[in-house]
Amino acid sequence: MSEVKLYITPVENDQYLVVVNGEGFFNAENAEVGVRLRGEDTWFDDDLFTLRLGFPGHVLNGTFSMSAIVPGSSLDEDWGEDEVYALVSIEGAGEFKTNTIIRHF
Repeated sequence: MSEVKLYITPVENDQYLVVVNGEGFFNAENAEVGVRLRGEDTWFDDDLFTLRLGFPGHVLNGTFSMSAIVPGSSLDEDWGEDEVYALVSIEGAGEFKTNTIIRHF
């Protein structure tokens, strides 16, 4: 079964390491991977940023990993607690939603 997972870890000076991993994509070998971070809201979800804009990842041995270090302001999507998830597009396999991380950024 294919799975995508989002991790957000504090680094330093209000910077965060954002990592999206995927596994189980054996039928999508060498496919391009695109990752967009979104903020979850009641009426519509906000576009936050794209990982590796202009430089897509690829599936290798059924897995992929994409990451970036971003300022907390890039993850601060609304007043109060922030709800952040990623949409992962895999060429020929479709679009997948990660887990949602709820935290103050």
